[in-house]
Amino acid sequence: MIKSLLTTLLFAATLAVSAQLTGRITDGNGEGLPGANVYIKDTYDGATTDMEGFFTFETTETGKQILVISFIGFENHEQPVDLSKPVKLDVQLKEIVNRLSGITITAGSFEASDEKKATVLKPLDIAMTAGATADITGALNKLPGTTTNGETGRLFVRGGTANETQAFIDGVLVHNFYAASPNNVPSRSRFSPFLFKGTYFSAGGYSAEYGQALSSVLALSSNDLPDETRTDLSFMTVGTDVAHTQKWENGSVYGQVQYTNLNPYNNLVKQEIDWEDGYSSTNGTFMLRQRLTKNDMLKVYANYDRSSFILNMPNINQVEKDHIDLVNKNGYVNTNYRRAIGGKSTAYVGLSYGRTEETIFLNEINVDVLQNSFHAKAYFTTDISNISIKAGGERISSEETEEVVLDDNSEERSDYKNDLTAGFTEVDYYVTNSITLRAGLRYSHYSLFKETTLSPRLSMAVKTGEGAQVSAAYGQFHQLPNRDLLIRSQQLSYERADHYMVSYQKIQNGYTFRSEIYHKQYDDLVKFDPSDRFNPSTYTNAGAGYARGIDLFWRDTKTFKNIDYWVSYSYIDTRRDHRDYPGLARPTFAAGHNFSVVYKQFFSSIKTQIGASYSYNSGRPYNDPNEEGFNGSKTRNYADLSFNFAYLYRQNVILYMSATNLLGRDNVFGYAFEEEAGADDFYDSSAITQPAKRFLFIGLFITLTKDKTRNNLKNL
Repeated sequence: MIKSLLTTLLFAATLAVSAQLTGRITDGNGEGLPGANVYIKDTYDGATTDMEGFFTFETTETGKQILVISFIGFENHEQPVDLSKPVKLDVQLKEIVNRLSGITITAGSFEASDEKKATVLKPLDIAMTAGATADITGALNKLPGTTTNGETGRLFVRGGTANETQAFIDGVLVHNFYAASPNNVPSRSRFSPFLFKGTYFSAGGYSAEYGQALSSVLALSSNDLPDETRTDLSFMTVGTDVAHTQKWENGSVYGQVQYTNLNPYNNLVKQEIDWEDGYSSTNGTFMLRQRLTKNDMLKVYANYDRSSFILNMPNINQVEKDHIDLVNKNGYVNTNYRRAIGGKSTAYVGLSYGRTEETIFLNEINVDVLQNSFHAKAYFTTDISNISIKAGGERISSEETEEVVLDDNSEERSDYKNDLTAGFTEVDYYVTNSITLRAGLRYSHYSLFKETTLSPRLSMAVKTGEGAQVSAAYGQFHQLPNRDLLIRSQQLSYERADHYMVSYQKIQNGYTFRSEIYHKQYDDLVKFDPSDRFNPSTYTNAGAGYARGIDLFWRDTKTFKNIDYWVSYSYIDTRRDHRDYPGLARPTFAAGHNFSVVYKQFFSSIKTQIGASYSYNSGRPYNDPNEEGFNGSKTRNYADLSFNFAYLYRQNVILYMSATNLLGRDNVFGYAFEEEAGADDFYDSSAITQPAKRFLFIGLFITLTKDKTRNNLKNL
């Protein structure tokens, strides 16, 4: 009886199997997906795909049902099936575009923020790069694509002049980025790197959000809310400063006063310049951070400094030295408000105002310069599925007046004013987790020229492996001619540059490798008659040029314990026909080969961090009127070996020391020649060299907090 019942049940179970399902699950490339779940909706009948993506299972369900297929990283797939007969399927799943784990377009760009996936530099690197002396541009000059111009200290990027790089703080223009300095004496940026959480440095191909820069953009992101209330005291060989941060629940205020005076230092260290009164400055900084709600942030930044110096500078064309007396007053205010809307959108409004007053006495000539600049910008971003959209507009107003009183008491007055009205839109399309496309367009209207430009920007990135990607970018860029030209002539037009770039980047397990090739084409550059350079009727936009080359970068933070180093190399081939050049020639500010090594190591046992850097540039071109050809001569190679260290004397006290050009190399940046040849038809010259062979710095930094355990080591 029992045996008969079991036989009947087994036979009934066999009859209950109504259908068999088989098939294969693949991705967008036709590759099988192992481990995908395949099942009948609202049942337990299903299977998991094998290593090749195949599946097979049987079900007792009948009739029309819904088959569900799921796999991590892909959209769920539901498909009706008829189980009255065997089912065989081939299903291709659609990949979910996850922007957090996707790729970023990096052609021409270095992200210097802990928040970015493609991090190359961090804020700490700026402070601890030997030879940079905690100057933002000093550290960036250790990256590929730049050429060290020791006589200016400014950023010269991929065959571009220093004025072709524009700086922004929290998206708003900085109107006068560098501190005042005499000719052939390097200047520093006006802003401390300790106030910024990240730096975005693009050597080309940057977003349509930015304009008025033919070569590069330097975008600084200021700090958000601090962790605690603190006071910082600094005692340095060049001055002193005190800073205090007061924090409350949803906001903070920061104030700093700094005094710098190089006279004591100049008296101790031999200078090649005859300083009557060395560089001195008084600087004040104020910052407010306030969250009005949990979804927004208001930032206010204000800075004022007054600097001055008096010196006697040799002049190859006269026996007496030029007597230079300069006073510079600079004020800058920046405020911006950012609000997140609904989790997928952001609204931004930013304003800045800059005012610079400068008085220069050059021998018997008095020059007064007044600059006023205003920038207002607003944009809105939103995400729609796998598309991100940014759209906005801005207005940049700039004006300058120059009044000159000559030695015969005659007066000359020159000025210009321009209102730039611009609109921009940019769309990022995340095709897959392996492909990102970006298209942008910028509209600009120049009131000075009564002209309008359209600047297209295109870029894309393709993931080629774990942490690796290839990026390509094209962009068209426009900019006002330099201020020294506009102050004399408003009958000009904008200058233009087109960028083409392809790069490869791999960031994985503490290693970073970047390589990039580029071509930059210049058009509409300003030219004038070299024998009549102050006659505006000779000014035209007939100039042109190009720059092309390769940049290489390698960084390793993993191989050696507590050691971080990077190596960069650039090769550039560039020619320009601009200003007083007779034709296409190598510009004096660009070296063909640029190489640098930066090394840092922390010794935990002695609480000390050391740093060293070595920089090398091949000789830069200069024009020797005694030789045939224009800019056909070259200076000797530039080399600099620098060192620094920070010692944690106590938990809240740090001793910091640095020295540039340890070997005392006599670097030459060019030559000044006599305007007229001597009796032997020979033009005498004098070398443009460093103000001093070395710069030595010692500082003591004290941090005062409630628990007395905080320090500035992360900033040093």
